[in-house]
Amino acid sequence: MSDNIELRAEIRAAVGSGVNALRRSGKVPAIVYGRNVANIPIQLDAREVTNTLRKAGRNTLITLHIAGKDAPQMVLTREVQRDPIRRTIQHIDFYAVSLTEKITASIRVVLEGEPEDVKSGVGVLLQERDTLEIECLPSDLIEAVTIDVSRMKVDDVVRVKDVIVPPGITLLDDPEDEVVRVTRFVEAKEEEAAAEPAEVEVIEKGKKEEAEGEEE
Repeated sequence: MSDNIELRAEIRAAVGSGVNALRRSGKVPAIVYGRNVANIPIQLDAREVTNTLRKAGRNTLITLHIAGKDAPQMVLTREVQRDPIRRTIQHIDFYAVSLTEKITASIRVVLEGEPEDVKSGVGVLLQERDTLEIECLPSDLIEAVTIDVSRMKVDDVVRVKDVIVPPGITLLDDPEDEVVRVTRFVEAKEEEAAAEPAEVEVIEKGKKEEAEGEEE
């Protein structure tokens, strides 16, 4: 279960070119949207929201207190736009949720440990999936699922159906999809080598066609 974090906001009047002045004053423009919620343009203190998002992951519930509103709104951070150079927050999308309605989310796959066959150089650990899609109530959201791979051997495979998640969470991906596997080092190299010529062939073919076109 995710920890709840508090955040304060105000209704935002500035739109368009006025948003730049808002940013210069130390505020961050944002929007709150959801299935049963009308879009609410808001603004937040830049320092406060930056510190909050450092602590809150993508799947962490945030209690958003909007000035003038009778009750707080539970939200999840859906998108954070940043300045490409300074990396300062430019805009945030918050998704309003109901604690009684299930939502879908993406969680990270974290691998723990190292198989003996990988340590010895016989095998190679291949992570086929970095994330998994889940469905659950907002209060049951998790940031990641951890898979212990220390006991895996060559040719062992962990599929979606093998991944253990907390009660209340349903995995939405194909149960037969591979998440992680251990393959022989030689086989991994052969697969890598087999893929390279095809890529070169496509590139060379493109160059040849380009040259023929120039001759014409």
